[in-house]
Amino acid sequence: MLEYKTPQRRGWLRDRSSTGGVMLAVTFLVTTAHVAALVNVPTFTHDVAPILSKNCLRCHEPDGIAYRVPLTSYEAAQERADKIKEKVVSRQMPPWPADPAKSVKFRNDARLSQKDIDMIVAWVNAGAPKGDDADLPAMPKSKGGWMHPQGRDPDFVISLPGDVHLPAKQELPYVRVMVKVPFADDHWIAASQTLPSNPAVVHHMALTEVELPNGMTPADIDRVAALERQMGVQSTGTRTTPAVVTPPPLKLTDMLGIYTPGSALEMYPDGSSKLLRGGDNVYLIFNIHYETTDKPEIDRSRIAFWFEQGSPKHQLFRVNGAGEVILANGKELVNDAPGVKAEGTHVAIPPIPPGAENYELVGITAYPEAVTIYQMQPHAHHRAKDFTYTAVYPDGHEETLLTVPQYDHRWQMAYEPETPIKLPAGSKLVVTAHYDNSTMNMHNPAPEKEVYFRDQNQSWDEMFTPFIQVSFDDEDPSKRDSGQAMKATDKRLEIGEVVGCLTGTSGAGWSVVNASEPAISESQATTSSALNTAKSKASGKERYHLLGIGIFQPEQHRGKQVAVKGVLIKDPGSLRINVTSLQEIGACSGPHGE
Repeated sequence: MLEYKTPQRRGWLRDRSSTGGVMLAVTFLVTTAHVAALVNVPTFTHDVAPILSKNCLRCHEPDGIAYRVPLTSYEAAQERADKIKEKVVSRQMPPWPADPAKSVKFRNDARLSQKDIDMIVAWVNAGAPKGDDADLPAMPKSKGGWMHPQGRDPDFVISLPGDVHLPAKQELPYVRVMVKVPFADDHWIAASQTLPSNPAVVHHMALTEVELPNGMTPADIDRVAALERQMGVQSTGTRTTPAVVTPPPLKLTDMLGIYTPGSALEMYPDGSSKLLRGGDNVYLIFNIHYETTDKPEIDRSRIAFWFEQGSPKHQLFRVNGAGEVILANGKELVNDAPGVKAEGTHVAIPPIPPGAENYELVGITAYPEAVTIYQMQPHAHHRAKDFTYTAVYPDGHEETLLTVPQYDHRWQMAYEPETPIKLPAGSKLVVTAHYDNSTMNMHNPAPEKEVYFRDQNQSWDEMFTPFIQVSFDDEDPSKRDSGQAMKATDKRLEIGEVVGCLTGTSGAGWSVVNASEPAISESQATTSSALNTAKSKASGKERYHLLGIGIFQPEQHRGKQVAVKGVLIKDPGSLRINVTSLQEIGACSGPHGE
């Protein structure tokens, strides 16, 4: 008996042939070639399971959004081996809609490395062998769906007070439930996770904190709202006060938690936290957009918190990052136009016409003080097809932060920059999105209908909500004003409005000349009444260089009298405006510095 020791993963290869030398030589060559082919064949337990555990099981486990396609066992993965190969080679899975060539780097980039893709391909091509059970890595421990990386149980969980029973086939209004926050004191949050018990029915979920007037209960709020609906009166929402808002002048309401398909546990960077307010009459609002599945369903959504001690250096706020000014198909919208204001904005956004293939919305918010962006998360419904986040800095240069060229409402990722993005005082964020309401959009439920932007939008409506998670860097979180708005800083710049003559070219830059002295404003947008007033404003002698005005199509207004608003940036010998509003109001009078 001859024995040939070979570099297999385990065991020996034995040749029991009694044939002569020539046949033995052939047998030797065939056997060693076969063994060589097996040497580097990956197995599920040793090579593939670790990849799935790290990159896929967050969604493909019993509590995940892709629970219908489980990948928690060899049998499940082996059954879908060819499909797994197809999806990873095409980079459809894991989902990562951002364009890496036109975005900053993200610390939560979910894309597989080429090495991991090659490993999975080799495993499938070899017949998807299992391997030794002893090689199988420990699966991530999901305790009730909570995915803290250290396996920690939440410090506290707030859930809906009871099950929500959903019918098989019926479009539902938003479910809006108030749950009492059971703390007298404030708590700082190091990590949080918003989670439905039934992800198949939750389109998205937003959680905010409000404070009710003394003596008022959620039942009182509901009774008044019902009466308003009977009378046909639109609710103003003034009976509740946001518990956590950004510093003035923006005063945007913080969204404490959010769930969308693709959401995960949020771990906040060292030195930064979100605030959970405590108090006698503070409530957490679960605002849930449900969808039906053709069969009765039940859900009981919840949010988990992991707390930390002491005040952080930076307080985080989740807000609409570009909702102060909106342009629709190139036209700037004024705040006092009639109509229902779109959720998260100050304006009534015109509906998307039937069949429109490339309806464009641009949102702008300027930041008069220094801020840092820790997360970006575009949110919309079925017709949205792309999003781009761009920062315009106070020196005029622009940087693309995030490009999502093929937005998919089924995978609404939160993108966390590898290095948080610092915007100096005087910067602005510009977000551009396009919508396809045509038959070319495979997700479009009704291309023959207009699509509206409303408050509490249903699936057949649309949304334009470019979320960001941001800190205001010149604020001290330990010195909040009555627990609501952090105190304003002396370092904050001002929003100013000037009237002058637009001059320049796209190559040489744009300015307003013969401009008036700036009128200081709390608003970054404008109104029809303000434009009428601006027409009678006397010209002046100032010249302001304008930043980031390409979105306002300045060539159309060249040589015209314009009203301009934005952040005033005053340096020795230089006056600049990072523009948030530009409206033509008439013809220039006299020389205009061409």
